[in-house]
Amino acid sequence: MRVGAGLLILAMLLTPAVDGVAKVLSADHTPMTIAFLRYLGAGLVALLAARAGGRRIVVPEGDRAGQLLRTALLVAAMTALIAALGMVPMAKAVGGFLVAPIVSGLLGILVWREPPTAPRLAGAAISCAGAALLLRPEAGLEPGCLFALLGGALLGTYLAATRGARSRTDALSTLAVQSLLGALLLAPFALAGGLPSPTPGLLLGALGLGAGSAACHFLTVAAYQRADAAVLAPFLYFNLVTATVAGFLFFGETVDRGGALGLLAIVAGGLVALVPAAGSRARQALAVRVRFA
Repeated sequence: MRVGAGLLILAMLLTPAVDGVAKVLSADHTPMTIAFLRYLGAGLVALLAARAGGRRIVVPEGDRAGQLLRTALLVAAMTALIAALGMVPMAKAVGGFLVAPIVSGLLGILVWREPPTAPRLAGAAISCAGAALLLRPEAGLEPGCLFALLGGALLGTYLAATRGARSRTDALSTLAVQSLLGALLLAPFALAGGLPSPTPGLLLGALGLGAGSAACHFLTVAAYQRADAAVLAPFLYFNLVTATVAGFLFFGETVDRGGALGLLAIVAGGLVALVPAAGSRARQALAVRVRFA
């Protein structure tokens, strides 16, 4: 169990590196282009890993329309997060993204007829209050915060959609298929203005995005193989700590008091929603895993 927690913490320590690369690239490239490079890089890394290990990439049979829809939701969520990273401090971008488990829980109540338990409803209310503090409409809405919350809402929708998924594949196949399909979906938008100039900075950035995303994916899978999802779920919020520290150290970013209170409320709401049962906790943990799937 301790090994699993350690692996997940390591993944959370790597996450700001991936987000930081995306933030640096956002100065010269569109979110669509960066997301395209991320998915293409991760997919190629997965193919290389499969070839090196003599593994076969399995493409799921059946439910192709559902798989396409889920991938589109995930790609849209990641693109919104990348857009947010280019506009607001990393802590705000990541913090807004953490509304995903709450959105998933509410959709579970509405779509899958899950019981509306008191902790889940209280957690949703607290997180919504946190989102309002983060946005602070009376002070003027920040587009970056809106993109972060939009990304979280899309990710939460993806998590809810996975409840009805019928196909199951191994971690390497999931990473390869979903990443390459995501790159294919993004290609028309990312390459509409032509291929970006293959500068050393762009090539290194693409390599960092792909390798970092793949590494985090495999670390989280390894963590869940060694510990229960219910135990690992709270470590999702360690991502916010690492994002805050990385933003301060590498980009000189700070978060004002209102924004910090909003982020803490989002985290508190998520933790409150963890109370009832392992099923809810598993959904929280899945929010970590899909960032690298």
